[in-house]
Amino acid sequence: MTDTKTLTFTRKLPADPARVATALTSPEARMVWGTPDADMVVLIKDQPAPAPGVREISTCWPADNPYVTVRTDWVEITPNRISYAETLEAEGAAFATSLAIFDLAATGTTTDLDVTIFVASFAGQEVLPEVEGGWTHALENLARHIEGVTT
Repeated sequence: MTDTKTLTFTRKLPADPARVATALTSPEARMVWGTPDADMVVLIKDQPAPAPGVREISTCWPADNPYVTVRTDWVEITPNRISYAETLEAEGAAFATSLAIFDLAATGTTTDLDVTIFVASFAGQEVLPEVEGGWTHALENLARHIEGVTT
């Protein structure tokens, strides 16, 4: 059975939408802010530039053993919306997929960021809070990254 959950987040970020969009798509930036936990890493190496239809393969998890493969399938990249599907795999088996949709709206010199994430767990309901915690941590890191604070 597949367990599912919908996550929603709202952030006001002190940057224009173009800068936020760059942080959301740049592999270098995502390796800084995109970790699901403070003791983890995201490694994105030798991958094609994000664009609709592109698949990116990265690794994630503890710094001494990044054993989770992350398949990111870019769906849409526009000035106002970025979306992608992210599948997490361990030992060759997918255990969760998230469809992440980031809506960006300029408000003066800031960006209102509304994030909707549809999560499907293929490994039981206990995976859902772990995935939610990972997204929560990553989005907190994104805000700090945009503010210029080291994550």
